[in-house]
Amino acid sequence: MPDRAASPAIHDEARWNAIAADYERWAEPLTSHFARAALSLAGGIEPGERVLDVAAGTGALALAAAQAGARVLATDFSPGMVARLRDRLRPFAGTEARVMDGQALEVEDATFDASFSSFGIMLFPDWRRGMAELVRATRPGGRVVLTTWVNPEGAGPAPLFLQAYRRAFPEAAIPPPPPGMAVLCSPERLNAEMVQAGCGEVAVRAVEGAWVGPSVDDVMGSLDLILRMMPLHAALDTDARARLSGPLRAAVEACVVQGGAVRVPAIANVAIGRKVG
Repeated sequence: MPDRAASPAIHDEARWNAIAADYERWAEPLTSHFARAALSLAGGIEPGERVLDVAAGTGALALAAAQAGARVLATDFSPGMVARLRDRLRPFAGTEARVMDGQALEVEDATFDASFSSFGIMLFPDWRRGMAELVRATRPGGRVVLTTWVNPEGAGPAPLFLQAYRRAFPEAAIPPPPPGMAVLCSPERLNAEMVQAGCGEVAVRAVEGAWVGPSVDDVMGSLDLILRMMPLHAALDTDARARLSGPLRAAVEACVVQGGAVRVPAIANVAIGRKVG
């Protein structure tokens, strides 16, 4: 059986520091698709606009905004992620990456023309405070954009892992998703929370995408890297990994498309509002 007592918290800074390269390799091809969609649905970015990206990760949205000519501040609580952000943003004048707690942003009120968080605030311990901070940092009338997964279990291989886990360990309880993911997966709740945080003219759009791996063998050989931020996966001992292997391979094989690639569909909510006041 997995040792759930050894499970690390999803907010473990050291773990996020360690996975920056793997996150860029395996997650960013998916998140960058939704980042581009969020920028487009928000009306695009004009050169010289001030843009805030909270929980920026390795920079999918920050880079796209910088390439459009924005002056970007990208923040993340993980120094490892921010180090990679700084390297990638270096070619763009007026951009900056800083280590910062998204629940207590070290920025002045009403500073940014547009403020974004893609799949970040939904993971915060106090996600409502994170949302309030995103709004506080935005100028009156400026855009506030939040992207969340429709599936509260996440996207990419994560739902496949949980599907296989349930088959391999039917007697084991699965911890609930982070509270922010459980609430903000609902378009109606997301809209209401944006309004409560101080936004008007809120619209939530469903955007489709897909996580893609080259082949079943490639995905299976890389799952320890891909899934190591999941507490359930990190807690597996050797026997549990062996027991899970067959159901997990079957779940991955069910997603094979023509040509042998693995394609896992994903849907995100993109909520766009304007700061009231």
